[in-house]
Amino acid sequence: MTDALKYSLGAGGKRLRPILTIAVAETIGAEEDSVIDLSCALEYLHTYSLIHDDLPAMDNSDLRRGRPTCHRVFGEAVAILTGDALLTMAFEIVAKYGMQEGREKKAIQIIAELASASGVSGMIGGQVLDLEAEGARLSLPEIERIAVMKTGALIKAAIVCGAIAADATLEQNKALYTYANKIGPAFQIVDDLLDYESTTEELGKPAGADQVRFKATFPAILGLEEARKKAENLYYQAITALEEMNRPAELLTGLAKRMVFRTK
Repeated sequence: MTDALKYSLGAGGKRLRPILTIAVAETIGAEEDSVIDLSCALEYLHTYSLIHDDLPAMDNSDLRRGRPTCHRVFGEAVAILTGDALLTMAFEIVAKYGMQEGREKKAIQIIAELASASGVSGMIGGQVLDLEAEGARLSLPEIERIAVMKTGALIKAAIVCGAIAADATLEQNKALYTYANKIGPAFQIVDDLLDYESTTEELGKPAGADQVRFKATFPAILGLEEARKKAENLYYQAITALEEMNRPAELLTGLAKRMVFRTK
């Protein structure tokens, strides 16, 4: 089990969610050290979701982050348990964060946020809808709902958790919520586009997998050019919202740019 945990967490990746948590806290004025544990919890949750997403019963993928998937190396049973362990460990981290003086209420809020983002109204519910959508003809609002739940929910949680930890003001929270609600779906649109436009070597996971499984994606509904325009429009809405923060937000603006204009 320890080997499987180390293998999955050490595989690399963008580390987007923990970086977002740290970037939000630093933008508001908190020290990075105050949220480093929370950022790790976000990465644990994300890695758990990838392990389970790759399982034969789900996407049945052989490659993730440029390496064989957890179940290919350690077997399906250990992969399931590794994902379960990471999910559990994430909440353990937040609970221990809350044991520190002055952080009790924050920890409760963060636990509620992460549970919602991970559960039926977030990643798990989105994954169910995604599986049910294979081979189906969905409308744009239906595709958007899947993106918001499966991908956007944990991205939003990473941003919200940073805001909670850093004692964001009401105005800052409003700006960050808008930023999160725009940048999460934009990230998913670009992910869908890269499935069409990039190679397996560039992505670190099988390219063209969505097309092989006849998944309902933004490019499949809108076409490549319109999907790209939609992602860019969401990006501009996200960075515009940051103007309401009333403080420099270069970190978050830069992250949004890298999320939307990336090539892998």
